[in-house]
Amino acid sequence: MILKYTQSLLAVLFLLMSPPVMGQPFHAEKLERHIQLAIAKGYSASVRIWGFDTVRNTRTSAQFTGVVVSSDGHILTAAHVNVPGNTYKVMFPDGRSGIAAGLGEIELEDTPAMPDVAMMKIAGNGVWPFAEMGWSSAIVKNEPCISIAYPESLDQALPMIRFGHIAEVKNKYGFIRSTCLMEPGDSGGPLFDYLGRVIGLHSAIDVAENDNFEIPVDLYRKYWKMLNMAKTYKSFPLIADSTGVDPLAGKIIAIPRVNNSWANSKLVDKLTASCLTVRSRWKEKAQQVRGTLIDMEGIMPNKGFVQGSIVISKSSLVGENPHVIYQGKPVDATVIARDKENDLVLLTTGIVMRGAVKLKQMFTDTVGFDQLGRFLYSPLGGDSCRLSILGSKGFILPKLTSIGYLGAQIAYFGPLLFTSVQPHTPASAAKLEKGDELLSINGVTIARRADYIMESKKYWPNDKVVIQVKRKDSTYSKEVVLEIKPQLLGNHPAELFAGGKSELRDGFKQVFAHDAKIRPAENGGPVFDLHGNFYGINIARYSRVSTVVVPASVLLNFIRATYF
Repeated sequence: MILKYTQSLLAVLFLLMSPPVMGQPFHAEKLERHIQLAIAKGYSASVRIWGFDTVRNTRTSAQFTGVVVSSDGHILTAAHVNVPGNTYKVMFPDGRSGIAAGLGEIELEDTPAMPDVAMMKIAGNGVWPFAEMGWSSAIVKNEPCISIAYPESLDQALPMIRFGHIAEVKNKYGFIRSTCLMEPGDSGGPLFDYLGRVIGLHSAIDVAENDNFEIPVDLYRKYWKMLNMAKTYKSFPLIADSTGVDPLAGKIIAIPRVNNSWANSKLVDKLTASCLTVRSRWKEKAQQVRGTLIDMEGIMPNKGFVQGSIVISKSSLVGENPHVIYQGKPVDATVIARDKENDLVLLTTGIVMRGAVKLKQMFTDTVGFDQLGRFLYSPLGGDSCRLSILGSKGFILPKLTSIGYLGAQIAYFGPLLFTSVQPHTPASAAKLEKGDELLSINGVTIARRADYIMESKKYWPNDKVVIQVKRKDSTYSKEVVLEIKPQLLGNHPAELFAGGKSELRDGFKQVFAHDAKIRPAENGGPVFDLHGNFYGINIARYSRVSTVVVPASVLLNFIRATYF
């Protein structure tokens, strides 16, 4: 086993540590291959967990994450999501599931959030996928690392992968600090080194996106026997095991400025020309977003095509009188089509612009497991670009927050009366009043609260709907233009990251996620891999850990539907 990982390390050293030429940064493609090997080793053992009542067969808690580290089902996780003796449902990426019992945990009496160590074990005699435990004592600053965990916001059955590096080997509280983004749901999830070994478990975050705190895996090694007992330890157990020594200690690589290594890439310089700034106005307010320049050669439209360039962008951030900035100057643009389901807009200009994405660049296959871990570039115009990692397979993102907003609350029981009308909302502008009884929306009779909820989900911000209401003995109708639902932000650090979430960020039929720190007004721009293949456009910053991308295949279908 030692020989196996020594050979693996030597391969990494050879690929990544070869002397740079003329200040050239490390070879990203070679690191990418090793990250993908690490994902292949750890993915199957990274599990989604929630509390579970085995008698009532019902879920009893929010989801969290763990990692299986033995074939008989030992799970490492965080103490703040574990209760000794409680039962939990454990779900593997391959669809298998099991029932686990909470075992030991360490929550110090004076500092109960530390060290946040806990263990579980799957019941029965099954043989389960598991990951190798590494040694946190051997990690070094700037060492590449990856997270494979289940962020609660995405609520997916498969984990999301994030890439980063070790920012601090050990902070003043005893945690590792990494730049792998975390949020609720990730708690207890594994942090892997670039060899696919568990080196830490996700514990907590701070507001700054690079402040992600990990429980050192050596604590699990040290108290392995004691953690196998279903007990809460208010002080460190007196009996300790040997943690052993990493056979690769002292040879783990560090790559300074790993996240900025793309900055001098000639490829990125070439790709940035396809990203333009789109400016417009909406309700007398200036707004700005990015757009992606598309070459129509090979798409062969049959109708209505005006010679010039086309730009595809995020529809909800492109309003009236749009123009694009090309070579530092504004160029008038015309809206050709909008796709509400995917929040896309197609613009055309009267001039041919250089640097467009060509058909042969488009990656139109399904984003599958073999794509996970690929590095992605998100050019933002000029010389600005963001590096990320392709973190998920393709998935559906249901419409939860992007429902058209009326601004009136309806009664839970009895007649469907408006119980409140918020000021400065579509409802107040239409002069709806508290006590009005809702009868129909766009001619669809609303008899129950459930009808109202189902009908409301059909509409998007900026949709016009006709609301029929009854006030006393009179019935009347009002046309209302729905708005974007206001964001209700809590005080959790996951809600306070720079730039925040996109207002319209879900309801998509097909997207994939990556960990680029894209701000809302930076959406609409292109996403490429290291070889210049076009994967799609950033459509929304969904949460602290994820930006979602509408893939190239969807964009191509939209363009063809517009012109054919």
